[in-house]
Amino acid sequence: MLMRMSCVTRTLAAIRRYKLPPEQIDDVILTAINVGLCLESNGDRQVAEGFNHDIVTNGRGFGRCADKVAT
Repeated sequence: MLMRMSCVTRTLAAIRRYKLPPEQIDDVILTAINVGLCLESNGDRQVAEGFNHDIVTNGRGFGRCADKVAT
């Protein structure tokens, strides 16, 4: 069953299990996404680096562009 779970799903389970403080959750989830991207791209670091660049460029507003257009 562990192999069928995504990196993020396993990370969320670990966050609940170990009761991580809220200030650590963002970093842990971003790390899990990076691991998943590296695994899915067969180790192509540029994939994860592109994601990291998007996060740095957009900050906490990443992925919320559609919400801003809708309002």
